[in-house]
Amino acid sequence: MDTVGDRGAAPPRRALRWLRPDRYLAANISLWLLTYILITIRGLGMDTPVPILLRMAGRRAVVCVAAVLFCMLIQLILLASRPWPWGRRVLLAIGLVLGGSLMWTVVNWAAFYLYKPMKPFEGSNMELLFSALINATVLVWSFIAWCAIVFAMGYDEEVREKTLRLAQTQALAAESQNQMLRYQINPHFLFNTLNALSSLILQKDTERAEKVVLSLSKFLRVSLEKDPRDKIALAEEIETQRQYLSIEEIRFGARLRFEEHIPAVLADALVPSLILQPLVENAVKYGVARSTVPVRVTIAAEVMGERLKITVSDDGAHDIDAAPVRLGVGLENVRRRLEALYGAAGRLTCGPGDRQGFVAAVELPLERA
Repeated sequence: MDTVGDRGAAPPRRALRWLRPDRYLAANISLWLLTYILITIRGLGMDTPVPILLRMAGRRAVVCVAAVLFCMLIQLILLASRPWPWGRRVLLAIGLVLGGSLMWTVVNWAAFYLYKPMKPFEGSNMELLFSALINATVLVWSFIAWCAIVFAMGYDEEVREKTLRLAQTQALAAESQNQMLRYQINPHFLFNTLNALSSLILQKDTERAEKVVLSLSKFLRVSLEKDPRDKIALAEEIETQRQYLSIEEIRFGARLRFEEHIPAVLADALVPSLILQPLVENAVKYGVARSTVPVRVTIAAEVMGERLKITVSDDGAHDIDAAPVRLGVGLENVRRRLEALYGAAGRLTCGPGDRQGFVAAVELPLERA
């Protein structure tokens, strides 16, 4: 049997907006906590009394808090520069790194030598400036690391947002496509039904005409009322096909015979609404309408592991040239609906029967109502 078709989202945007400050703040604090620990450990080997070490640790903590705040400013500036070319952003980051190092130097000098100095600096002004530059060159790597972190997280966010937008676009496209395919009704079926109804009225066969009107009403209600994304019980889908075939029986009389083999345990299996209608219509159009002898149309369902397989077959003498494997809009719509709803898990296969006739089968994941 030839395969006509098989095959076929991200966190909400609001979640990304709430997630971003937490990620940046956590990385910022972690970076300067690590820096604080490393600088403190470096000072332990200078034979400094413990009380002075504790006082220095407290002041160093204040300097690190100032660095955290300055890095938050760096974050805002770099994120605001996203539309800029990468070259300009890198130059901006270099300037911010130098500014951060200068900030650290000034705040560190104020904390240790301006505000209640623990001991006066005994060297010359040049030595004081040289010491400040040494501190700046040591801490510059922390600011470089922070700029790299902001760039990396910003890029990750952009990728997430693009992925989210792509997923939303694909979902909207699939929904629109599914709705378009789901609401498509073959106009020939309606014309033929109305013609048959007109003939019954002219013949004053009110009983059969009433039956056609009721069946058409039920069929159209199912076709137009349900949301295209809805799934219905297999029993309901089979009942809809009964209504369709009861209308066609008015046209073809004894030439159309209908059989169904649906296990009771599969009555509550979920299927896309009207997914079988194009398959049944195809059997009527190519199997029954072109035959002069009775043709049996059969709908059967079975379980294959965790999958549901529904087969629509007929035993008519098909003209292969008139009814090729790719049977046009009807079956193509079924394939595309399965793709939109199930992706690679949905599949449509069709081809000639073992002896004669035609067989079309839908395979999809087994779900229960």
